[in-house]
Amino acid sequence: MLELDWNLKKKFEEATTALKTRLRQKPGKAFLRKIITEKGAGIFRKCRKLDAGTLSIIVEKGGVAGVDGSTNSGGGTFPYVITLQQAMAMACQKQGGEIVLSDAFSPLLMEETMSEDDYREYVKKNLAVLEANAALLALEEFKPAVLLMDGSLVRFKIEASHLWDRLGQKSFEQGTLLAGVVEGISTGIIYSVLKDEVPQVPAGAMDWEILSGILEVGEVLEMAPGLFKEGFRTCFARFSTDPRPIGIDTPEEQDGFLEQVEDLIFTLTPENGRGIPVWLDIIDNKVKITDMMMEGLMNSHLGQDYAEFISPKRNKRMR
Repeated sequence: MLELDWNLKKKFEEATTALKTRLRQKPGKAFLRKIITEKGAGIFRKCRKLDAGTLSIIVEKGGVAGVDGSTNSGGGTFPYVITLQQAMAMACQKQGGEIVLSDAFSPLLMEETMSEDDYREYVKKNLAVLEANAALLALEEFKPAVLLMDGSLVRFKIEASHLWDRLGQKSFEQGTLLAGVVEGISTGIIYSVLKDEVPQVPAGAMDWEILSGILEVGEVLEMAPGLFKEGFRTCFARFSTDPRPIGIDTPEEQDGFLEQVEDLIFTLTPENGRGIPVWLDIIDNKVKITDMMMEGLMNSHLGQDYAEFISPKRNKRMR
């Protein structure tokens, strides 16, 4: 066990106390639910598990498909970096129904010199493009009734805008319901609505902080139209015993189908899981590019001598 000096230990205790104080600072559950409703931020709704007959109808209409992506970088100090990305679309009901798109690139391959910050942005946008292309291929090949995408749909609108319009149009034309499932919520809209009325809410509280423990299992908070993401309907949901909510967004053109999407995702989510549909978890495990995979590729293709040469000195510290 690492021995901490007295001053460091004191500062660490102060930091952990601050964390616990913030977590306890939230107003009571009943009061928060009441004020969220009264302020018109959204409405609470209890979802239902779909029965076998309803699921059979969804299967007959094309079933469910999912899209997820993964990215990892190996090498050394920028620009001696290689990035590998994959996007996968899988159909739930089709044997061997997989679409995989991949890309590998490096700052050293770019036509113009790129800063490290610009490269990070390029990496984000390129993954969104891969996933959007995988989604388009899934619509064409699988023709699913529902297409679940990992992450907010707003991400694709921003980072793959030239494909987003095609994706939305194609899904609308063939009657496929699109839904983005957000595991790590990073928005703070509810706080912006409540801050003047509820000073007890911690300053700058994120939506997941406010809603943790507020929702019952199988319950959603449907955000008021126009309050959240322009062009989308958004809700927060708790679909497992994990008290932290997930986010779901759908194109506003599909507003009339929001409850169907919520009920389906609830049905596909294990009660004791992380709160996201099991199908997205399966795709995530299949598409993930691990550090071990990346290291093996670097050593086998670059050669161990070159791989060690560009490896940062901190990687060679004594353990």
